[in-house]
Amino acid sequence: MANLNKHWEVGSEFHWTGVPQGPFLTWPEPYRMFASGREALLSIWRILQNDTINYLFVPDYFCDNVVTWWERHGISIRRYADDPHMASPAWETLTVSRGDAVLAVNYFGVRDGKVWGEWTHANNGVLLVEDHSHDPLSGWAFDSKADYAFASLRKTFPTPDGAILWSPKDLSLPAEPFMGDWTGSALKLVAMVLKRDYLEGDNKQLKEVFRDFQGKGEAMLEDAHAAAVSPWSRFLLASGCPVVWREQRKENVKTFLNLISSHPSIQPLFTEWPDNNCPFNAVLLFPSKEDRDTYRSRLIGAGVYSSVHWELSCSAPPDVLALSNQIMTIPVDQRYTEEDMKRIASIILCEL
Repeated sequence: MANLNKHWEVGSEFHWTGVPQGPFLTWPEPYRMFASGREALLSIWRILQNDTINYLFVPDYFCDNVVTWWERHGISIRRYADDPHMASPAWETLTVSRGDAVLAVNYFGVRDGKVWGEWTHANNGVLLVEDHSHDPLSGWAFDSKADYAFASLRKTFPTPDGAILWSPKDLSLPAEPFMGDWTGSALKLVAMVLKRDYLEGDNKQLKEVFRDFQGKGEAMLEDAHAAAVSPWSRFLLASGCPVVWREQRKENVKTFLNLISSHPSIQPLFTEWPDNNCPFNAVLLFPSKEDRDTYRSRLIGAGVYSSVHWELSCSAPPDVLALSNQIMTIPVDQRYTEEDMKRIASIILCEL
């Protein structure tokens, strides 16, 4: 008999969904595995320091917490103009020198990366590193011509930690760390299991418990001693991504965007993507920060935990900060069905 007391909640961190079942799409190879994407990039920086690498150029539109973490670990950061609104970076802001590195980002998994080809050819001696966290299995990821690429797999895969690093140019990869403090990952794994029990049962007290484990675990994962992926995440990730998960995510984005297309003022950030890509989630643009925050509060009140990729500091350029204040990511990943899409859309379409 179905449990009528289930908690209907959408979004936030993954709950435990069991051991993945095939068929699988395998990750780009050969790769090294790390606890997180930030650790993967840091490993490149460390092995290249002897080659007089100078600065890492990061887009203006990028997660502040990750940039701060890199700086705290010795990476010298400079910024250049790029964001999800732009067809390509503002190349004149990418004032690189030989020995620098540039981070290119596949925002929300909907770019094809072609714009980087000509630039890379004209800037020999500058290292190109790509972030494919929003779609590790995109056509761009597999056709990449970058020096290095990485993806934080836990953004799209239900695992407490895990990231991969590879070299499309077959350059030497750093040694993969195998030892570390996995306490943070263990806490997050427990949180995943407890969240599943919370969603499937009627014990409201579990939410406070699993949220506490999530927060403490995430804080520990940021520790410099947690570079190695945990044994359990390595096991879960080893076979690749189930084909059905990727197809469900893609179908959910299409369904949701179609359902909210009649809204007079909310616009999707994108409605199409390259054939071999899978969008990270549905991303909406609101007329103002006030409108965005109003709708976000409404969604949270109804059990839909949307997010902002990314909330930036006031020091960001005005146009980038404006985008950050208007954007909202709607979680429509493989956990959810067409009925969930209809329910989320109805919350947004209901007049305020």
